[in-house]
Amino acid sequence: MEINSYLFWLLIGTFTALCGGTAVRIVAIRNADPELSRKRIGSLKVWWTLAVLMALAAVFQRPGAAALLAVASFLGLREFLDLIGKQRIGKAGVIVAYLSIPLQYLLIAMGLDNEAKFILPVGMLLLLSTVRLMGGETQGFIRTTAGVYWGVMLLVFGLSHAALLFTVATDHMPAVGASGWLLFVVIVTEMDDIAQALVGRAIGRRKITPTISPNKTWEGFLGGVFTSVFLSILLAPWLTSFPSVFTSRGLLLSFGSGLLIVSAAFLGDINMSAIKRDVGVKDGSSILPGMGGIIDRVDSLTFTAPAYYYFLCLVL
Repeated sequence: MEINSYLFWLLIGTFTALCGGTAVRIVAIRNADPELSRKRIGSLKVWWTLAVLMALAAVFQRPGAAALLAVASFLGLREFLDLIGKQRIGKAGVIVAYLSIPLQYLLIAMGLDNEAKFILPVGMLLLLSTVRLMGGETQGFIRTTAGVYWGVMLLVFGLSHAALLFTVATDHMPAVGASGWLLFVVIVTEMDDIAQALVGRAIGRRKITPTISPNKTWEGFLGGVFTSVFLSILLAPWLTSFPSVFTSRGLLLSFGSGLLIVSAAFLGDINMSAIKRDVGVKDGSSILPGMGGIIDRVDSLTFTAPAYYYFLCLVL
């Protein structure tokens, strides 16, 4: 466990901002409809829980992040399998899907990073189809097998790249320590999501994907772009080991990180929206009051974590 002064003050600032946001939200809903108030309070509780969990992951670094993300992968994959129908998948297929979680995160926790990048995609492709064939299941074989594989790739393999960020090789650590890369992608991803929602509700008119995610607008997306780029430049000196933002390379890397994350987040979001529309639901579940399910909370991160990880491998 390691917590330096920069990380300490970052966490203090985060929880101070969360206190301020909580106060504003409580004042805003004091005369609201009881049902709306209940949802908003539930949403606040979820944000506080997520903030505490992320703080613990940052302090305990790779083992803490791997444990937290493994739980998120399990809950998210359970929701996903429920959406496509566990009965159609079969018991053997469900077991194989769940076994992908300890396999992937144990590889990461043990420092077997190269193995974590290829064992799951290849192994799951072979094993999942094999167990379903051995069971003699042919009805809906292509759709169901592909659906389970896609769910594992998103909610286990893709999400696990957030833990792989601890392995990024650089000449020196971010100011806050090895947790910086994880905090960077999570903070920018989540703030982009919030900015797109707020701007879209306030002035959104032009829809981007009306048949997939009707609430997504160009105005909201551009609000997310501005927020992501601004935060990337602001946070880079503390959460990354990029050169100074006052140098051309440092500014380009910070600016590019923001654009990459907002673009990947948008694709991750509408990808999960398309999946939910395919099965005819609005939210993955009601496990998170006011926010839907786990997959509704990590959908963007399933794309931003691997995109940012491989971006760093390319430029550093």
